[in-house]
Amino acid sequence: MSLPPRSFYCLTELAARWSVTPFDVIGWSTDGLLALSIALPPVKTEPPETLSGLADVEAPHLLPLFRRDGAPSPTVVIRRLKAGERGLCWIVEPMDGIGITAADVLVRRAEVERFERQYGFFNGLHVPEVSGEGTARRRAGPGVPPRHDWDSFYGALTRRIHDQGVPATQAELVRDMIAWFEARDVEHAPDESTIRRKITPVWRELSRTPSD
Repeated sequence: MSLPPRSFYCLTELAARWSVTPFDVIGWSTDGLLALSIALPPVKTEPPETLSGLADVEAPHLLPLFRRDGAPSPTVVIRRLKAGERGLCWIVEPMDGIGITAADVLVRRAEVERFERQYGFFNGLHVPEVSGEGTARRRAGPGVPPRHDWDSFYGALTRRIHDQGVPATQAELVRDMIAWFEARDVEHAPDESTIRRKITPVWRELSRTPSD
């Protein structure tokens, strides 16, 4: 059975998918390169209209949720949003705006795919989990990208070691990289033995002493 493509991604899993931080994604959106959205409960806006569903929001208002230095805020209050071609609208009911958390920040699937094509993520070879016709992802073969993005994997592995240091055991490193893959695509993540095999040469070098 083929499932339809995902409608949206949360910001934290999208950051893991791209091997960046949520703060980086917020920065790109602040520069107008990527639209961020929230799932909106029914609200009344000015000019008068009742809105609900996915609505785009202004990235700078979300920065406190994803601070790089210091503890992030648990919530922020949004008092205006982007309503399609009307542009920015003020929320008048509820009067105090709506509170959102980091988990509420979303990016629409179409926006993710556009951004990845435009900036060459995965060497321009990213294939969505399911195509518009419901066909499964392409099988490996001449001229077809590998099933898993190992270039990004090694980039994320390097970032993990740089940011957190060498773990006490190889198993811990394997678990962290399994989590990285699953955050990107839990249904198509490689199995543990495959990830361990990719990590083993790196771990062997990390474990060497200067006299080896």
